[in-house]
Amino acid sequence: MTDLVAPRPIAWVSSVSSDGRRNLAPFSYYQAVCSRPPMVVFSVAWWPDGRMKDTLANVLATREMVINHVTDAHAAAMNATSAAFPPETSEWEACGIAAEPAAVVAPPRVAGALACLECKLVHALPLGVGAPGKPSTTLVVAEVLHFAVASELLRRDARGRLLPIDPAELRSIGRLGGIAYTRTSDRFELLRPEAPGSKASD
Repeated sequence: MTDLVAPRPIAWVSSVSSDGRRNLAPFSYYQAVCSRPPMVVFSVAWWPDGRMKDTLANVLATREMVINHVTDAHAAAMNATSAAFPPETSEWEACGIAAEPAAVVAPPRVAGALACLECKLVHALPLGVGAPGKPSTTLVVAEVLHFAVASELLRRDARGRLLPIDPAELRSIGRLGGIAYTRTSDRFELLRPEAPGSKASD
């Protein structure tokens, strides 16, 4: 399935435990799902022995998280944080990743990330069957409270409206099957069609 449903964006999620321990981990089951209010989803698999991963435990405890955008420049660091570190180990320190304070939530942002979505938990939905009495994964539905976007990505038209971000400048990477990743440097555009006699849709 992960070979076929690809490329997938990467949610590089920073969270903080109830006693202040910082965590940073990537998840490639990630997508935007609502515009008003802005909402995203990502899912966190449980360990085969039925233990909850640190990110999920933190999000359930504090109801806050930051989703950091991943560029090719951050690919190696993002991959390093996917290791199975024990709860008492902070990926920030273990992987040498610089942090900066978020604007409205407690978890920090990745310093130098081109975009960060500061979020609050809306729903946590257990899915599937894992270890006895445990789900296979938990789907996290989060509302974006604050967008932090690098100023060089933001452009406006003559009326002051935001223009689409240039994908070449955003430099996203995505997850493919296995251990493969992809860049968004190769792309094409298609105009949205209109059915005869219909009004343009959103």
